[in-house]
This record gives sequence, structure tokens and C-alpha cells, in this order.
Amino acid sequence: MTQPGPHPLDVTFLLHAAELLDGDPQVDDYGPLYAAVARVNARAMERDIYGSVYLKAAALLQTLVKLPCLEHSNEAFAWHATEAYLILNGHQLDYPPKAAVALVHDAATATIGIARIARQLRDFTVD
Repeated sequence: MTQPGPHPLDVTFLLHAAELLDGDPQVDDYGPLYAAVARVNARAMERDIYGSVYLKAAALLQTLVKLPCLEHSNEAFAWHATEAYLILNGHQLDYPPKAAVALVHDAATATIGIARIARQLRDFTVD
């Protein structure tokens, strides 16, 4: 029996994640939200482009951190949405806050790519 795939991502999920941030930042640009959803859920030839929940989460983090969409707190939003997506899919994270900040910074500056982001997220997983 095969296990079900990750929950599909939708814009409502991301909007809810943004509402939970300090100061409830308003959305300045909806385009990046739709781009993040499309990227995470992308399929080609009947296969997911990002074949694991960690690769999907990495694509989400990278997209949101590189394409700001809120009036403030975009990096916090990228991290919070990524962590919430992993929790939704049954993966609890435990990490030093400085390591999370470094990961977000590295994703924002393209110091690391999707595969390394995914590996780090998997390393943060405690389940």
C-alpha cells in the first residue's frame, strides 16, 4: 500500500500563516503567493517536480524569501509558512533559532539551492 503524498498547498494556507505573524502584515502582492503554490504543486509528465515533502518545503521557502509579498516580515513569513507546511504533512521541526535564520538567509542570497535547503529541513525534523 502506498502512502498518500503531501497535502497540496493553497493560497488560503499561506494567507492564514501570514495572519499569525506579529503585526498581521498585509499582502502587498498576491503574485508571489500564487507562484509559491504553483511551484510546490507543480507536476510534469504525471510526476511531482519536487518529489518529496522536503523538496516541496524547500521550494516554498526559497520562493517566498526571494519574492516578498507582505508589507513587512517577509523572511519570518517564509520560515513560518515552510514550518507550518511541514507540520501539516506530519513533520515536526526542532532547531536552534540561529540555524533557521541562517537557512533563510542562505536561501534568500542563493548561497544554497533547493537540495541543500531540503536536507537542512530534513535534519531539523524530529519525527
